[in-house]
Amino acid sequence: MHKPAKGRSPVSRMERLVRRAWGLPTGEGFFCEHPSNPSARRAPGYHHVNERGNTMMMETGTWEEADDAVNKAMKYAPGRGANDVDTRREHERREDLDLGLHNFTKKNYQMMMSKPEGRSDALLSLSLGEDIWHILTVDMSLPRLLLLEVLIEFTFIFIGSVALTSVAAAEGQDLDSDLLSSKLMLSLTTVRISSDAIFGWAERTPSTKPEIAVLALLGWFHWLLLSVAGAIIVARALRPLQQVAFAPDCALNEKEVAIRMTVLRRAVVIYDVQVKMMATIRGVRHNLPLARGVNSYDHITAIPITFKHDITDENSPLYNLDFSAVMSISICVSATDDSGNPVMAHAIYFNPKSWLAGKPEFQATFANRSPFPRILRGNFADQIRMFRLPNSEATYVGSSVPIFIYNMENFNRVVPLEEKEDETV
Repeated sequence: MHKPAKGRSPVSRMERLVRRAWGLPTGEGFFCEHPSNPSARRAPGYHHVNERGNTMMMETGTWEEADDAVNKAMKYAPGRGANDVDTRREHERREDLDLGLHNFTKKNYQMMMSKPEGRSDALLSLSLGEDIWHILTVDMSLPRLLLLEVLIEFTFIFIGSVALTSVAAAEGQDLDSDLLSSKLMLSLTTVRISSDAIFGWAERTPSTKPEIAVLALLGWFHWLLLSVAGAIIVARALRPLQQVAFAPDCALNEKEVAIRMTVLRRAVVIYDVQVKMMATIRGVRHNLPLARGVNSYDHITAIPITFKHDITDENSPLYNLDFSAVMSISICVSATDDSGNPVMAHAIYFNPKSWLAGKPEFQATFANRSPFPRILRGNFADQIRMFRLPNSEATYVGSSVPIFIYNMENFNRVVPLEEKEDETV
């Protein structure tokens, strides 16, 4: 692995300042305290786990010494067992479908689960420009993006008026309020999208050569800003819409694991649907093949569908397993909609009886909203029924074709199982 020269940062000071301004990672070294602390200090060194299982920070003087120490360091001690749990939200009832819960989990929880350390985490970046472009086209919300564009426009106007005023003062004009206001209006009419008549037409003194140069630069930079803003808008507009959503909870009983999904728009059909379900058991991921050996579908319509994994199969990782050993169950779906756009969706459900769900930090992430995505012991409530006429001769205004009706109030409803003495799944 390439090592930077001693005493030199792999990221320049200017790039570090820009990264901090955009909220991009800039730190290096090993955390001396918990990373959730905004002022957490980093230093070259390594972590050592003592006999009592406490993680200690052992500082060293150089990166070379730190690398040697890391290679010799002990492994991290395992986390607390499943006895330290908090199930206070396991039986809490949801008020609605909460279709945005999985996006919230991805953005707010999973980002907190991992923090890079060691060499500068800015080394994970391909380039500073690409990181900023990702923020503008993906991470930044649309209201903030529009506000940023407006602020840059006004910054151009202010800088242009200052430059025009400075040119006029250097040419001998009196530096007063009239000069400032006239140059501000001139800058405002240059950085615009409308016509010259925006303030009404009136004769004015012809611009001097320095003033023409400033106006040309101001207009060119404004055109460049509009081009970049237009490219950002097009990039955001071309992003595929979310076409599917998962139920906020999944159901687990003595026979199967069940996860529900629905297509959000009735006019949309998704094709070549690939499904991948996994379980994290004691920190290790395991595949959960779907029941009947079906892991893909030719198409799925707007009728909600339930993906199931049979846990009565002896080959299942969940066969006769202690429920507390299951940390989470996740699912990923990829497909193509009828417009040819890619469809991708992911959901992760946490076991309320696992040690992770019992952590106060985990609970605090979801404190001000509905419960976290849970693995609930029970069965999904029946949702679909067939509506048809009792006989073909009945008088009925409308079609006699049978219609499948689905009750969205039962989309996320899990009917709990009766408590049993054993907790095997």
